[in-house]
Amino acid sequence: MADAAYPHLGWNPAPGSPTEIAALRSKLSASATSLGTAHRLVAELLGESAYWRGEAADAFRAALDGDLPRYLKNAHRSLSKAASRLGTWHDDLVGYQATARRYETRAALESAALRKAESTASTARTTPNLPAADLAAATDAVTKARTALANVRRLARELEETHRAEAERVAKSLDEATDRLAPVEPGRLSRVLDWVDENLGDGLSTLSALVGLAAVVATGGAIVPLLFIAAGLSLAALVVHARDPKIRSAITAGFTEGRFDGKFWGATVTLAGDAIGSLPGIGAVAHGAKGVAGAVRAGAAAEEGVSVGVRGGLRTFASDSKEGMRHINSAPKPLVEWTARRTGVSAERPISAGVATVGVGASGTGLLASEDDDRARNAATATDAARLAGWESTNISSAARTWAQLGR
Repeated sequence: MADAAYPHLGWNPAPGSPTEIAALRSKLSASATSLGTAHRLVAELLGESAYWRGEAADAFRAALDGDLPRYLKNAHRSLSKAASRLGTWHDDLVGYQATARRYETRAALESAALRKAESTASTARTTPNLPAADLAAATDAVTKARTALANVRRLARELEETHRAEAERVAKSLDEATDRLAPVEPGRLSRVLDWVDENLGDGLSTLSALVGLAAVVATGGAIVPLLFIAAGLSLAALVVHARDPKIRSAITAGFTEGRFDGKFWGATVTLAGDAIGSLPGIGAVAHGAKGVAGAVRAGAAAEEGVSVGVRGGLRTFASDSKEGMRHINSAPKPLVEWTARRTGVSAERPISAGVATVGVGASGTGLLASEDDDRARNAATATDAARLAGWESTNISSAARTWAQLGR
């Protein structure tokens, strides 16, 4: 059956969808970028923790300084190479299909010429007393028209073979990229992507906890950016977890069926942890947003133009957001101060780092424990719930009071 788009050739010499290939390449590139960022973040965390001493520090470095950095780096390289291969295939396919369309146009012209030559030859054969030379010429024109059409179709067949060989080469190169560089079983990149998709929310929560720990041990100008990153990751994890059918069904079953089991509490603590982790960032951004409208109005009143007012508003937003985050982070931390008064002021940072390490451990356990390991998951839930209720809730309350005073 002839392809509807190539009626004169009779088939499509270069099948494929450049649009879908470009979309897949874009997704792979975005995933590769995320993995590269995660790898750099782990490396930075290890560097920031160099001066941190003690059992918690050793456990933290042991958790990160092993296969994880290598897996992240290899997965980044794997997806980057796959995206590059798809980009090349996309460009080649666009060229192949443009050539196929030119062949179809030529085939249409040659088909029309053949029909005309056949009609002329048919008329010649039925014309009485037609000179033999004229009949021979008409017959020869039919032969030439058929040969011309066959030549176009031969070129289309060669294009089809080139397309097939290149598609196989690209497929092989994609297999090689995943075989050599994927972080788990060779040739099983799809399993990695499935795992990432299934555990995206928990992975974001764990990254947020790690960045939060880095912010605790960091110094100078790195603290505020790390706090914003941690809050952003928590907010992203909250969105992903809130849309997770497993979490929604566990919470729904608790309230509608009275099933307040480990899954219910695990889901509840997960959402609560994400929400609490995102609040400092939301508060800082909200504080920054307060001055935007005023800056825009001031620019307009000064007749500086709307664009100048908008730029001023954006500068105000950035500076006020950073100021808000600094104030929120420096808000009194009741349990830290209570503990520090009994252990010495110098213990404030180790105490905060220790509690943040507990959060990393609980989040990591939830991420890595198997679905059937209820004991590990329940222990992680209980630990994180205690941390949130006894530690983070008091810090958030104190930060909220500090935030309320910022605009006064």
